[in-house]
Amino acid sequence: MDMERQGRGRRHWLVAGGWFLLAGPLAANAVVDGPAATEVNQANQAELEMVKGIGPQLSEQILSERDSAPFRDWADFIARLAGVGPGKARQLSAAGLRVNGQPFSAP
Repeated sequence: MDMERQGRGRRHWLVAGGWFLLAGPLAANAVVDGPAATEVNQANQAELEMVKGIGPQLSEQILSERDSAPFRDWADFIARLAGVGPGKARQLSAAGLRVNGQPFSAP
């Protein structure tokens, strides 16, 4: 009986190890590809706050401004949000934020 349990235990670890071998390259690709894109004109508050650099205050400000009109481009985004300049826009873009599908690029 003990030998039977040991055999099952080994098989379990072999199977689990196989999953790690398969998942490893997939996980590595996820890191290499960078953060997932978050569209500022479509994201809800929780999705916005998943972007590094956006907290509750900025997400509420974004949603409030977006209720008036969608953001046309990064220049519009910067102009309408107090405290957001080119440096912050560059940081948010690097973290995955997009305005109409576009990453920030300084003029």
